[in-house]
Amino acid sequence: MAVPIVSSGVGLEVGAPISLFEHRVLAADNPIDNVYSYDVTADGQRFLLAVPKPGSEVPPITVLVNWAAGLKRDN
Repeated sequence: MAVPIVSSGVGLEVGAPISLFEHRVLAADNPIDNVYSYDVTADGQRFLLAVPKPGSEVPPITVLVNWAAGLKRDN
């Protein structure tokens, strides 16, 4: 988000916030992990974003139910 500065005279007056780009931020709401999928360059002029490679797909997740029944038991 960015906010334009309308006036910086006696008091700071700002305009309406505008979205700079759309990006889903991961893990930002979890302070324990302290992991973010973005960063800002030291000069504050650019954002670095961790995004999936274009055309790449997320591999499917396999959930194995009742896996213990498939184990061989040696008694």
